[in-house]
Amino acid sequence: MSFEFFLENVTDPTGRLSAVDFYEISDLSPEELGLFASAWYPLSVERQRDIASTMVELAEDNPELDFTAIFKLCLKGDDEPLLKVAMDGLWEHDDRSVIPVLVNVLRSEKGYEVRSAAASALGRFPTLAQAGKLLARDAELIHDNLMQVLEDEEEPLEVRRRCMEAVAPFNTMEINQLITLAYESLHPDFRASAIFAMGRTGEVGWLPILLQELQNEEPTIRYETAHACGELGEEEAVPHLILLLEDDDSEVQLAGIGALGKIGGPLAKKVLQSLVRDGDANLEEAARMELEDLEFDEDPQGYLGES
Repeated sequence: MSFEFFLENVTDPTGRLSAVDFYEISDLSPEELGLFASAWYPLSVERQRDIASTMVELAEDNPELDFTAIFKLCLKGDDEPLLKVAMDGLWEHDDRSVIPVLVNVLRSEKGYEVRSAAASALGRFPTLAQAGKLLARDAELIHDNLMQVLEDEEEPLEVRRRCMEAVAPFNTMEINQLITLAYESLHPDFRASAIFAMGRTGEVGWLPILLQELQNEEPTIRYETAHACGELGEEEAVPHLILLLEDDDSEVQLAGIGALGKIGGPLAKKVLQSLVRDGDANLEEAARMELEDLEFDEDPQGYLGES
């Protein structure tokens, strides 16, 4: 199917699109995007949602597909389900051009679900800011807006907790105080987000709390704690994470494997190698993937067979 035929087919409500057809709208040029927009805007919102959702699924399965331009186009609309789909599609996109749009959605009167998604989407930029890969004014815009929503107790809890997770990499004293308050709260979701945020701060001082929470009776907390330990990257956590490999909850087991892969080191690598040899099917595959990533990080040229 050609690009032109795709446009014809997409405007036909009865037109069926196969996965291979979507290759025609990957990595659109500015001129092609203009033509696509002309066909896109007259579509029913239901049709737009279906197409955008398909693009997200296809892009997850095939990294070569690039629908960034179309997802950014979707952000200009008002339909909340479509906005959420577009933000999902831009999850790994770090172009600063989307920052003002995401901030506008966060501070809008839209529903809490799409505003929470905007906060989470903004969450990848503080990490870039800490690495010196984001303009100071962009970092300030993101920090200030996330903090203002987080500190407003009139805001929905779901939005506030996503803001806390997102802003955590800035790792200021104020942020750490808010994480502590959330951790000490009685709301389980807020506590889970606090633990998630601890890992994103990169602050080793949270490690004693995290090691304690690895034994929490709630699987959700153990799961979040394992991820947080992986984010901190401290080898001290490895013996505690190994215990999760016998956890009753399979998702917690996989989170433990993921954390071991992120932390690395001789002991973590030895455990992953053992799982590849002797683990059950799910654990074996997860351990194999983490081990491959570790080996690539240790020696990219050797892993790729380059001289």
